[in-house]
Amino acid sequence: MYERLAEKLKTTSALKWFPGHGAEESWIGEAEEELGFCLPPSYRWWLVHYGNARLGGGNILAIAAPEHREYYDGDLLYIHRLNKAEEWWVDRFPHRLDLFVPDSDELYFFDTSTRDKQGEFPIMCYDLMNDLIDKYASTFAEFLERLIDERS
Repeated sequence: MYERLAEKLKTTSALKWFPGHGAEESWIGEAEEELGFCLPPSYRWWLVHYGNARLGGGNILAIAAPEHREYYDGDLLYIHRLNKAEEWWVDRFPHRLDLFVPDSDELYFFDTSTRDKQGEFPIMCYDLMNDLIDKYASTFAEFLERLIDERS
């Protein structure tokens, strides 16, 4: 199902990940329970098979082991909890689940207000300098492929 993406991951130098650090299903289930919804299928595939990655100056957020979640800033829930603690964030972005915050003037997030038939959330790009939000990809798999293509 994700063969094309897996092939790109084998050959790219833009994205760095550490084999053998995939998330366990129980960690994903705990995260989904806290979030109140299921994560998209292509992101779940990524979490189980790859689990982590660095691209440029940032981490593509992952699901860490529960015992590390409280202090690992590459964890999806850790960042989500920090964001939820900010009142302005909750008011302005009630359906935003951060995914990738590179060392630049943009960030990427799941728009959890809408899903396609496969259960995928669109990934949005937030241009912080211009305060603009645009759709970047329809699925997490498409998001990763586009990042690899743009930065390879």
